Amino acid sequence: MERVLADVLRDQRNLGNKGDGGWKRSALNAATVVLSTSFNVNVTSDNVKNRIKLWRSWYGIVSDILGQSGFDWDGTKHMITVENENAWNEYCTSHKSAKPFRYKVLQNWDDIVDLCAKDRATGHGAETAMDADEAMSRETNEVEFMGLGATAIDLEEPSSNTKGKRQGSTSSGTHPHKRKMGEKEGIAASLDKMANSFNRMVEKMDGKVDDEDIQEVLRETSLIPDLNRQQWAKAIKWLADDPKQLAIVKALPIHQKTNYVLTHLGE
Repeated sequence: MERVLADVLRDQRNLGNKGDGGWKRSALNAATVVLSTSFNVNVTSDNVKNRIKLWRSWYGIVSDILGQSGFDWDGTKHMITVENENAWNEYCTSHKSAKPFRYKVLQNWDDIVDLCAKDRATGHGAETAMDADEAMSRETNEVEFMGLGATAIDLEEPSSNTKGKRQGSTSSGTHPHKRKMGEKEGIAASLDKMANSFNRMVEKMDGKVDDEDIQEVLRETSLIPDLNRQQWAKAIKWLADDPKQLAIVKALPIHQKTNYVLTHLGE
């Protein structure tokens, strides 16, 4: 589920739905709809915002760890590596939020870096020590929410075999910032998920739909700012049913799209 969320957020960023002030409402709406329909669960915009905040917290903590001498990233095991346990223990005395990450597996670290690194560089969404503690305290609930394939796995203590391998192994050399999926592939994959999910819903109501038409509708509705989740869903259905209105909305400047759509939806 976290990979799907990351793909949707990348697509929304490419569509201009993320600015210096953070993610726009339309981006959060897109994520909630895709996750809810793809996994048949009730996902809210607050769930998405909390997950993004948690990712920012993780990024801040782990990137600080990796900035220290003797700590590295294992791209195969998806976790930090420590050359000297005494150095780690000393670091944790002054960075208490780092301790849980000693054996934490972050399989989606590349996604976290891609989506959160710029925020920290510009100071947006920077987490204080209190924010980090709050994020860690709610991590269990958030991971349960993302439990359909959650990628944050805590290993309380390494097994003897794992510990031996860790001490005897070196970093895989995989750079943690390397993207696993190109932007074009990410956009295509996410839009395909959105189209397939919407197709299933529409087929139950109106019969077969054309994949290309639905993808066009989804792309266009993603550009409409400031719609809540229900308005966004209504706009998708309305534009899918009326190609003429879709053409009009596409031709409108972005700042005029919302008023036009809401007026015709009776909002």
